[in-house]
Amino acid sequence: MNLVIAHQIQGRTRLRAMQRPVDASALKIFADQLAQQPGIEMLDLRDTTGSLVIEHPSLDAGTLAERVTSAGGMIVQETSASDVPRDNLAGVRERIGNIDNTLTQLSAGGLDMRTLAFLVLFSLGITQLLRGQIMMPAFSFLWYAFELVKMSPAGPAEPTSGE
Repeated sequence: MNLVIAHQIQGRTRLRAMQRPVDASALKIFADQLAQQPGIEMLDLRDTTGSLVIEHPSLDAGTLAERVTSAGGMIVQETSASDVPRDNLAGVRERIGNIDNTLTQLSAGGLDMRTLAFLVLFSLGITQLLRGQIMMPAFSFLWYAFELVKMSPAGPAEPTSGE
């Protein structure tokens, strides 16, 4: 079983199975074998995430890796802070930024995504008010619309002295 060190501090390590979807029965067999290794004081199998939390206060990282190998596993790689994505939504934000720029160019600076979102939410809120749905739908739409206004820049850009 190939494993990755998801997190490690002195005396406690979380290993994650690399195989997706996780073979729960194979992980259970491996966990039972690892739990019998000397120096492993506690092992918590989390089969829904495919991970094992191991408490090993008397073992260092190298010895733990030997115990994992003895139990039939193999630590393939260790994750580091640089391997973990900083912002999982960076691609989405970039695409929204591109749409915002295109919208601004097409409207000659008169409309951006925030303004469009405000107009849509405000219109939905007014529509719900006219339908008599005052409390939840109307209130929610209007609340979010005005929250957007509060988050928007302070006002129009100051013209430069040359204009």
